[in-house]
Amino acid sequence: MRRARRFRAESHRQRCHRCGNADKLDFHVPDGIWSDAVPSKLRNGVLCLACFDDLAFAAGVRYAHHLTTLWFAGDQAVLELAVVRARDL
Repeated sequence: MRRARRFRAESHRQRCHRCGNADKLDFHVPDGIWSDAVPSKLRNGVLCLACFDDLAFAAGVRYAHHLTTLWFAGDQAVLELAVVRARDL
C-alpha cells in the first residue's frame, strides 16, 4: 500500500525579498505608509511583517494603527486574524 504524500505549501509559498523567509503572515498597509517605510528597491516585492517592521522603525514610520487584519497561511490552516488593539512604540 502506498501512502499519499502530503502537499507542502512551503515550496509554493512566497518568500520575503529582504530576509528570504517564507511569508506566512500576510498584512496590508496603505500605499503611502509602504512607500515611506520601504526602500525603492524592495517596494515591488514581498516583505514579511518582521522585515517591514524593521524598515518602518528605521524610517521613523508609524504604522500600527493601519493594521486591521492579518492573515496566517500555514501548512495545516489558514487564519484571518482581527487586530483588537495596536500601538506604535
